[in-house]
Amino acid sequence: MRYKKAVNYFLAFSAIACIFTACYYFSYKQALKDFNENAIERNNDLIKELQKQGYLNNTADAANKNTPNGSENSSQKDASGDDGAAAVNASANAVLPTTQYTLQTYDMKTKSMKEEQLPTPSYLIGLNREEVMEYLKGYLADLSLNEFEKGLTAFELVSFSTDNIVLRKTYNPDSVEYKYFLKAVDGYIVAYYGDKKTVYNYTGVSVEDIPLEERLRLEDGISIKDLDELYAVLENYSS
Repeated sequence: MRYKKAVNYFLAFSAIACIFTACYYFSYKQALKDFNENAIERNNDLIKELQKQGYLNNTADAANKNTPNGSENSSQKDASGDDGAAAVNASANAVLPTTQYTLQTYDMKTKSMKEEQLPTPSYLIGLNREEVMEYLKGYLADLSLNEFEKGLTAFELVSFSTDNIVLRKTYNPDSVEYKYFLKAVDGYIVAYYGDKKTVYNYTGVSVEDIPLEERLRLEDGISIKDLDELYAVLENYSS
């Protein structure tokens, strides 16, 4: 008898737990939907306000100037409707604050892959697929010193949706052949890191007494493998 009561209590508790779980899940999904819709609406309002103040090109206004007065109002309504629909469509296909962001990191040397779920970066929010790809292209073209030294060779978009975005960084440490770079700047030799933009040392070594052939090389810049070679070259130029 006691066993039967225990089973009944357990089944009742399980049923209540399932009901509460289902209620919580559907409430969460509804709240998430409302949040994204509000984010899109705020984005559309911002676009309209910027257009109104003249910060964004308003092609609808330009078109209205070339239409007769009789059709001006209808043209404005049509253009406004098209702009609104385009804004909604663009926002619906963009990275949202609630988009799940996954970063994959692949090391070519060890052939290992690491995957992390991270907070969605603020600089990605609002970007569509093409804009994300353009951002990744610019990131590779202007690497930070840290990324250069680690040997970042590729930054790719693996998958894209408003629910989930996956990016992948590929590193090859062996690809970093030269760690320093010498260049003549305003008559003096400046030592840069291998990224050719971050200054390692203003050497104070003048190019005035250096042979012409070496001066021409320094104007283009000379890649240096490591610190030992850097000091050897600078000692040769300053002696």
